[in-house]
Amino acid sequence: MHRLSIGLIASLLLSGSPAAEVIEGEVIYEPVSVEQGPAYDLRVFSEGAAIVVEIELPGVQGLVLRRSGSTLVLDIPAAGSPGRVVEFPGAGFVDEAVLRPHPRDTGYQIRVLLWPGEYIYRAERHGDDIRLEVRDAYGALPGGINPDANFDRLRIRRIVIDPGHGGGYIGTGGYSNRYVEKELVLPIAFYLANLLEHHLGLEVILTRIADTKIGLHGRTLMANKAQADLFISIHLNGHSNTKAHGAETFFLADALTSEDRALAHLENADFELDPDLPMETTDELSFILGDLMQNEFLVESQRLAGCVQENLIYHLGCNDRGVKQANFYVLRGTQMPAILVEVGFLTNESEEARLVDPAYQQETAYAIYRGIAEFKEEFERGLME
Repeated sequence: MHRLSIGLIASLLLSGSPAAEVIEGEVIYEPVSVEQGPAYDLRVFSEGAAIVVEIELPGVQGLVLRRSGSTLVLDIPAAGSPGRVVEFPGAGFVDEAVLRPHPRDTGYQIRVLLWPGEYIYRAERHGDDIRLEVRDAYGALPGGINPDANFDRLRIRRIVIDPGHGGGYIGTGGYSNRYVEKELVLPIAFYLANLLEHHLGLEVILTRIADTKIGLHGRTLMANKAQADLFISIHLNGHSNTKAHGAETFFLADALTSEDRALAHLENADFELDPDLPMETTDELSFILGDLMQNEFLVESQRLAGCVQENLIYHLGCNDRGVKQANFYVLRGTQMPAILVEVGFLTNESEEARLVDPAYQQETAYAIYRGIAEFKEEFERGLME
């Protein structure tokens, strides 16, 4: 398993004099993993309709306030640093607050994890005194937060990203015969992992980080062993009709059309002789057993597929081939919501040109990320009801 920790996008630095600095905005959602540590003098408390986070830090030179999913992130340029991660209990809308060294060693960073919801926030500093206020966008009082007892256990924290194929399993070939699927899905997976880790605070596991051969059964086992909360398999499509184009997203169920059955056969073909498989991929019993495991997550998988597909079409402006169901072996036996994304046709001349462009790969990753983010917010909001 490969865990990814990569720096992403620099934020705009708002520096100034010791006079008050105020930043306002809205936030929707996100989680973060931290270590326990001794406390600084940071306080989280209720003040009327607001939850307030206050702390005094020496040598503060400015503030950068940004949202990162359901986490508010305060970057604080300063001469000092806490030297370690320190965790504080939350109150009301705030689940917890975390003080840690800034990732770029330029001072402090405070991350405030919010319960799912819509919020208005405001941060200000007076000299070395920093104050963050969080209010419900619709005026609800902090005491109204009553999460499900299983919320913390069920919330989405870990995701497995599976760049399709690899090694001797090349996937589909391109229109120009210069590119193959296994090479182009890897950078998309890297970009996606980066976004999920740094904008949603998720732990990301990649099934491969190089051109290595991994059986489909091994990918499923990897996700189950890691107790992942979501599984996303990324692929490029191929068709004998070079005019075929567009994106489509699948969840596990028996294919409804001959075209979808043909695609499942194509994606499964490299692995049908894999010695690691517990039984033949075409074995009806194998599909039934895998299908039974997925039935528990069928609704969630279908909804996740819908969120991702909608964002692919919106952000990429590509042809919408819809959300579909098919018998993909890599989705069988996964013990979590799981989807397979076909982001475009490598056998189409114009789509091949886009799919090999790093900028388009980043746009594709962003679209998938937005779909996952929307699903995560919707899923975790449901735990609050």
